[in-house]
Amino acid sequence: MKIEDWFQGLRNRAETIEQKWPKATEQERLELADQLFYLRQVSDRVVDLWLQFEERLSHTIRHVKQWEGQGSSDQGEQGVELKELQQELKKEATVAEHNNNGTEEQVHAYEHLFRRGEGFYHLRMYPDAKKCFSELVAAAPDWETGRLYYAYSLLFCNDKGQAMREFRLLCKSASSPNIVSISYNALGCILAEEEQWLEAAQAFKASLEAKPDLPDARFNLALCYYCDGDAQEAVDECTKYLEEHEHDWEAQMLWLRAAKQLQGMDETAELEHPVSLRLPTRELDSETLQEMAALYEAVGNHHRAQICYHFLTERFPKEGWAWHGLAWHTWLISGSKRAATLMKKAISLAPNQADFLFSFGWMRLFDGDIEASVEAFRHILEKDGTNRLAQSGMISAYEKSGDIQAAKQLAKSFLADERPSIQSLGYFHLGRLAMGEEEWLLAEQYLKRAEPNSGWLQEIPVYLQLCASKQGKAIAFDELLKS
Repeated sequence: MKIEDWFQGLRNRAETIEQKWPKATEQERLELADQLFYLRQVSDRVVDLWLQFEERLSHTIRHVKQWEGQGSSDQGEQGVELKELQQELKKEATVAEHNNNGTEEQVHAYEHLFRRGEGFYHLRMYPDAKKCFSELVAAAPDWETGRLYYAYSLLFCNDKGQAMREFRLLCKSASSPNIVSISYNALGCILAEEEQWLEAAQAFKASLEAKPDLPDARFNLALCYYCDGDAQEAVDECTKYLEEHEHDWEAQMLWLRAAKQLQGMDETAELEHPVSLRLPTRELDSETLQEMAALYEAVGNHHRAQICYHFLTERFPKEGWAWHGLAWHTWLISGSKRAATLMKKAISLAPNQADFLFSFGWMRLFDGDIEASVEAFRHILEKDGTNRLAQSGMISAYEKSGDIQAAKQLAKSFLADERPSIQSLGYFHLGRLAMGEEEWLLAEQYLKRAEPNSGWLQEIPVYLQLCASKQGKAIAFDELLKS
């Protein structure tokens, strides 16, 4: 029997116990408990045998290297070298090459403790690993890799205070830049979990100073900046990270989130997508594709958003929202000739979704088909007479058809709404209509009343500058265009 088949049999027995337990009688539960106890004994025995094998294997490899002349006389200062140490902390893994710093006598005397603790650690048996590494650092305090494992074992046993003391000790005393960098990165992650963003950022910076090419520290620094609201710094650090790790989708998502955050803080901020920010692929899960589509839309990258929605329509062919997203971005890129059919598909799948019908009416309005747009907006208002989105569409349709009075009358109805945002929308419409009639002072007054609760109406600052310019109060029009 293959070992894989044997373990599969054990997994099947455990699963069977789990399935039978809820409906089992008292006598049957006693029998199942005996089986469960037996499986626990088997598991403990397998772990013990594996650890013994690992110790023997490591011992053999070391001696074979010595016999083949691969050992060196100065290994006493370097100790046992681990090629990789992976630690799962938050979302990222810390991987680095580093050396131990015990004497040769310590290495030979306590290697069994190190290997046993390492085995427990990789099996995620952290209390057992902590016990082994505690004995190791007490007997061989200069064994840096052992102390690093000990610090992480403490952390995963929820002893954060002692873990932080061990990491800080390694930051100050370790001779290996790798271990110093890993320790600072771990400290940063602990501080970030406690939302101490400034201190966490300093720790990640120190990690990069010790080892500039440690990728996780740079990603964590970018994430720390983003969580603390330092959007520009987050974009910069994430861009640097993506230059070396172009296939990291988490980093690409972080860049998009930071870019969205930055544009929300500064509408004039110019953003250039990193070259390594690849096009979305079908391999991504649906939730990731949805979030990426929304983030791409927020930063104005409609081509990539369109690709995301294209993949989503393949997975959810009967979901109207997927077709609506594809139709909307197709319209922004290629116009309504290609998008209209897609939008009709979305409406047919979700006929009660007023937003989809509004999008169709808006597309028709910008194509100059005022009659079709009005029909769409009125259809929404027949079901919901206070739908402000449809009413806004009607105001624009009245304006384009030349019925300014009807547009003004409808816009003024917004002012009676109790919600400040709707009132601002009404003043915005009235200001825009006044601009169309070149009543610049009146337009300015309306727009200023709209401004306090209109963070999502990005045109207002530009319109106010235009009104001021037309009245001879501010900058020349060519300067306005430049700005």
